[in-house]
Amino acid sequence: MPRRGESARSETGPSQEPPGAAAASSGDVGQSRPEELTAAQQAQSATAGGAGVAPTLEPPSAAAVGSVGAWQGNKKITALWSINQNRNSWVAVDGVGWKKLANNSDSAVVALTILGANAKLTQHAVNYRDEADGMIHEMYVW
Repeated sequence: MPRRGESARSETGPSQEPPGAAAASSGDVGQSRPEELTAAQQAQSATAGGAGVAPTLEPPSAAAVGSVGAWQGNKKITALWSINQNRNSWVAVDGVGWKKLANNSDSAVVALTILGANAKLTQHAVNYRDEADGMIHEMYVW
């Protein structure tokens, strides 16, 4: 029985599932994928610019690492995409398309998403390590 001034709570809980909840059970890594961008959407994203000071350090060498991954240099991030699934975040790379960000840990996907967002906002060049699994595991925003 509720005390004075308190309302009675419902024991039933929410009546609806969040979008995509059936596809993402706890602990599973999200598998959804963003839709491809149209040329007009990419052009609109490219117009967002930012002023900044150029870095003084050079990125690591763009050489392949044991034929497992390769560095892609001087790219632009044109869009970001994520969904309410565990570790499912993507960036659109100009001239490449959608690339999934590494999902090996929560901190990795959050850090790479922050770097991608900064790169899109400032439209600065990005160097990233593209692995055999098709995901970005390391990123430098210049």
